[in-house]
Amino acid sequence: MDDTATVIRAAYGPSGPPARAEDRLKCDALSFPEVLAQSVSVMAPALSGAFITYLAAVKSGGATPLAFLLATVGCLLIGAVVSGFAVRLPTAGSLYTYTVDGLGSFWGFVVGSVYSAGYIVAGPAVLAGFAVFTSLVMGDLGAPAALTEWWLWFGAGLVAYFGLSWFAVEFSTRTQLAVTAATMATLLLLTMAIIGHGGATGNTLEAFSPAAAGVSWPLVFAGMAFGILSFAGFETAAVLGEEARNPHRAIPWAVVGSVVVGGVFFLVVTYATAIGYGVREATTAWPRSATGLAALADRYASYLGDWVLLAGALSALFCGLGVHTATTRTLYVMGRDGVLPARLGRTHARHRTPHVAIVVNLILMVVVAVVVIATTGQASRNAVGATPGPLSAGFYLFTEGLTIVAPMAMVCYALLSVAGIRAAWRGDGARPGSRLVVAVGAMVASTVALLGGLWYSFAEVTPGAGVPTPYRVVPALLGTVLVVAAVAAARLRRRRPATWAAMGAVFE
Repeated sequence: MDDTATVIRAAYGPSGPPARAEDRLKCDALSFPEVLAQSVSVMAPALSGAFITYLAAVKSGGATPLAFLLATVGCLLIGAVVSGFAVRLPTAGSLYTYTVDGLGSFWGFVVGSVYSAGYIVAGPAVLAGFAVFTSLVMGDLGAPAALTEWWLWFGAGLVAYFGLSWFAVEFSTRTQLAVTAATMATLLLLTMAIIGHGGATGNTLEAFSPAAAGVSWPLVFAGMAFGILSFAGFETAAVLGEEARNPHRAIPWAVVGSVVVGGVFFLVVTYATAIGYGVREATTAWPRSATGLAALADRYASYLGDWVLLAGALSALFCGLGVHTATTRTLYVMGRDGVLPARLGRTHARHRTPHVAIVVNLILMVVVAVVVIATTGQASRNAVGATPGPLSAGFYLFTEGLTIVAPMAMVCYALLSVAGIRAAWRGDGARPGSRLVVAVGAMVASTVALLGGLWYSFAEVTPGAGVPTPYRVVPALLGTVLVVAAVAAARLRRRRPATWAAMGAVFE
């Protein structure tokens, strides 16, 4: 950690400068299940299971369940690093504060900036997913034309986010808990129908065998990278560190617990999908479907078709709410630290929610949506599957937004893992030797996932088709965010040394 930061902490104690009492978040507000709901909802298991697992299947085919098993192990390693910091540092700053502690203010600022930027893009992206899927359900039900307009549902989602986040954090987490459980249960009903039927050729462990699926081990590891992307957001329980009861225990358990819950769910879903096509056939049929489990509903349980679509929509909606919570808490802490405008560090006098950050993030969600849509034409949208029609812009915002976000999240995981290595090397916390090994494993896993997130920016999805422009620009966007964050950090350190030194303070 920076020497100046050490001086500041020596003067103020381990908790840093005192926070203004009127700008504190609501303490002891959340139970363990509510904290767990934050991480699980941001992972959006129903959305990923129904529609997004095909990204891993493009590489690992019928052996995608094996790829997700390996991804679960990788995310457990990353989660263990997060938990190691959370035990010592119960803070709404999460990855930002942890990286300041492990690597110093410069890298902490970079991680906080990239993390916030990624989730500012992720919010409107998953909200667009909710809007598009809900519009499709309305169309299937024969609803009036106005109810099939995706932008109407996008606006409704923004209003819901405001209402659920402004008044009390408990409103959002309890709603997340109920809806996430219901959407996961809907997909599990479909998996039970497929597994009970025996899939295309019977239940088999061949879904965990690359040879039986007709793929190589390198392709399984490539699928693992996309599998890790499906877990993205599991760490966001950490942003509730100042609002949870017994955060030293609740946050670590919620982070690791969400990976376990997600891992078991994804294994069941990908297994059902693999045998639903037939393990060998899945290697070509699953990627060709451009979706996941949802593509099998008509074959095995047609009565669940619209319900699966609705489950994916609601999963996306509440994923966006969890992303909104994570973003506002990170902006709040960086505002409180003085590295972003100080008004972001204010809380509502009655509700104790970061009301300024809430409003700012909702505005940014609209701005991001408008910019992404306005700067692309139909040709760019077609390149990522958003065919012409009334839902084209919304579908493009969903797919391109998540494509941009994935490598940003993985960069933050990788830097956090390096912070964990340094913290363990310093001997911080218990069992530093074990924590060092875990942090190295987390760095490897997050690096593999980063390469997976950038894979299709350089490799063709279909041989001879070329790399679409929306995918090619992702590395440039990531590089731009990193450079801007680094330059801003250098300016902050030079111009405001006292603020720089006090970054990452923890208030208990």
